[in-house]
Amino acid sequence: MSTDPEIQVPYDVLLELGMRSLGLVGVANPDARATMDVLLCADLRGVPTHGIQRLLTYVPRLRSGLINPLPDVRIESLAPALKIIDGDNGLGPVVATKGMAEAIEMAKSSGIGFAGCRKSNHFGACAPYVLMACRQKMIGIAGANSPPTMAPWGGLTKLIGNNPLGIGVPCEGDTPFVIDIAMSNSSRARIFNMAAKKEKIPGDWALDSEGKPTTDASEAIKGFVLPMGRHKGYGLAVAIDILSGVLTEGAFSLGLKSLAENWHEPQDIGHFFIAIDATRFMSWDVFSKRMKDLFGGLRSSRRIDPGSPIRIPGERGTQTEMDRRHNGIPIPPRFLETLKGLAEGNYDYDIPKF
Repeated sequence: MSTDPEIQVPYDVLLELGMRSLGLVGVANPDARATMDVLLCADLRGVPTHGIQRLLTYVPRLRSGLINPLPDVRIESLAPALKIIDGDNGLGPVVATKGMAEAIEMAKSSGIGFAGCRKSNHFGACAPYVLMACRQKMIGIAGANSPPTMAPWGGLTKLIGNNPLGIGVPCEGDTPFVIDIAMSNSSRARIFNMAAKKEKIPGDWALDSEGKPTTDASEAIKGFVLPMGRHKGYGLAVAIDILSGVLTEGAFSLGLKSLAENWHEPQDIGHFFIAIDATRFMSWDVFSKRMKDLFGGLRSSRRIDPGSPIRIPGERGTQTEMDRRHNGIPIPPRFLETLKGLAEGNYDYDIPKF
């Protein structure tokens, strides 16, 4: 993205630009709103790589028929707490929002719900979906598989995606616990950005095409990213692929196609969503008190740097969201002009490579 100084743009302005852009390429208004809610949630929480800039790739894929703008999303009940969702190659945020909504509804009646999704696309960040559950006083878990960018631990062939996992836990009167992570030490998006700036990357982020550690971002792009925690991150990435693809009878491993590099086939991404009703275990007040007790213990830990507070995972994102809802979302001016062009049907721009 541009390195220009950023300007603060109100949420509603970006929401309107995004919905107009999606409407011009045939997306129904409710689906456009669901998509923008997910993307702008990432921007609000300080994760622009999964925010509105994703429209720069979503829109051309919609225009070229690689994403279905009007999917017939089909939901099949397998058991009281199990559903499978066929996304009909719709926008990832549309399919995923339905997935978490179904998991929440099952949890209301059964205490827990699992919804698996297949035939979908890139769904953005995990946080928007687990926060859907938190707003219903439920624990939310979300994951998705993705096109291969990692090799099996000890291998040289890219077979495993940098598959994300999110967990959200609500707490009355305090920030929700939110963890939203992918399985690599660093994303390819960040490596692409550093390559564009001719910056070196840390030596534990990636291997080159021959399997050797590299600090050259360009060589890392030719090779593959390294999993966090070495074999542990690799194992978690495979587990997410199983839950998102193998279990849902969807695509997995090499069956998944790149969002930015494959312009011939749909992505065929899979997701999974779990909602757990904590009030089946205890009252909401008791659960929140136990969460606050946990948070209080963490925050009271003796600090390495006395001037640096200990934060609960997700706390910084919540504070950032509160600030940006009031003051606007920082956007580079040239990117804002591109967004305005998208909303008018101007598609003359460089599509991001990640």
